[in-house]
Amino acid sequence: MYGIASPLAPSFDEPLEMLEACHGRIDAQLATLERLAEHIARHGCDAEAREAARFVMRYFDTSGVQHHRDEDEDLFPLLRRKAGEAARAEVSAVINELEGDHATMDLQWSRLRERLDAIARGEDALLAAEDVERFGWLNRRHIEKEAALVLPFARETLALDERAALGSRMAARRKTTR
Repeated sequence: MYGIASPLAPSFDEPLEMLEACHGRIDAQLATLERLAEHIARHGCDAEAREAARFVMRYFDTSGVQHHRDEDEDLFPLLRRKAGEAARAEVSAVINELEGDHATMDLQWSRLRERLDAIARGEDALLAAEDVERFGWLNRRHIEKEAALVLPFARETLALDERAALGSRMAARRKTTR
């Protein structure tokens, strides 16, 4: 029902590629969550459902949180400054939208997480397809906005030293060495 992350993921030396790869992992987790909703509707809260719920929670509680912090604390402020210098108001506007998306996704996640936690504990919890679909839609729309404008702008404007500093902060946040 759920997959394993690729061992060929980019390193902190390639922070933009790492952020983009994380989007792929988010999409994979969303697919697991969607399959879980279908599975529970057919089979109830069995061992496979409990394990999948734990797997999805583990991802969004750790890597998902770190990804948002990478963007909100490091990437977005840097790009907002760059957008101001380049007179690219549309980039700043999209960054504002993306930050709002994070707040909305966090709220949706907290609701879903309660249900997933109950499932992981073996309780027969309802995992409403509508809630799962909404969370998936919010995340995928967010990723599309980043891919369409923000990451290309970052690739255009960030110097090698800025990318290195970004990667270092991302690694430090995870207490990982580069």
